[in-house]
Amino acid sequence: MPNPPSRALPNPASYTDLSNGAVLDNVTCLTWAKAAGMSGDLTANTNACANLATNNFAGYGDWRLPTRVEMASIVDFTRTGDALSPVFGKEPSGYFRTGSAWYETALMINGNTGDNARRWIYNMSSGLTSNSYLPTATASVLCVRGNGSGETIDALAVEPPNHYSVASGEVADNYTGLVWQQGYSSSSMAWSAAAGYCSSLGLNGHTWRVPTINELATIVDEARVQPAVVTSVFPNTVSCGSDTWFWSSAQYVGSSYGWGINFCDGYTGYNAGASGAWNYFTAAYVRCVR
Repeated sequence: MPNPPSRALPNPASYTDLSNGAVLDNVTCLTWAKAAGMSGDLTANTNACANLATNNFAGYGDWRLPTRVEMASIVDFTRTGDALSPVFGKEPSGYFRTGSAWYETALMINGNTGDNARRWIYNMSSGLTSNSYLPTATASVLCVRGNGSGETIDALAVEPPNHYSVASGEVADNYTGLVWQQGYSSSSMAWSAAAGYCSSLGLNGHTWRVPTINELATIVDEARVQPAVVTSVFPNTVSCGSDTWFWSSAQYVGSSYGWGINFCDGYTGYNAGASGAWNYFTAAYVRCVR
């Protein structure tokens, strides 16, 4: 999972402008359309990518909507208003749609047609807010290709084979290369205390840190809810409610608000809400990474 180069973290984001309307992500090897496709509902967004494929845009015929985690991979949490690398040029603010079905949609809870055919979106105005979004609502789309076809429009993401290796309280993700604390802090804490918790963890003699919000997004299991993680690997993960968030290392640009993720279904946000709002949390748990 790429991280902003300015943060001196593993896998710094790196892009190559291919000078044909496409951008290569040198970390993930995904190729992105440089400009956003037609803004509109789910059908319009899907058609925008299908049209690129039909017209062999930039020499490729396999353009598609990105998955949730693919969209997360290009979000730059050090930017706001247009939370993408400048290599993409000036993009619209607001919501960008993915092709990843919300779990209720794919599991046909309350049906999966009409307003219930929701997809994951990212809000590029704030950068990292992700949640389910109505198919009839307007959003922009950045089309992508590479690394397979992605899940189909009505399917949940499928966990890859041999995803995790677990040993001595550590979980190695065999795809991202990240190693996670299998457990998490015994209590919630202020964002300012998270870094100290991880630096003093000392699990198996390793050096640990607070994960970025994009890194946290990689352990969301979209086929599950309450919690949206592989429970055999990350047991007893709290989820759902204002007191069950997990901190990331990032703050919202120019503010004292911290970014977090809730493993209820994997939605993200920063704690700027009024009391009782979905994004109101004064403390959160911490799961460290290395």
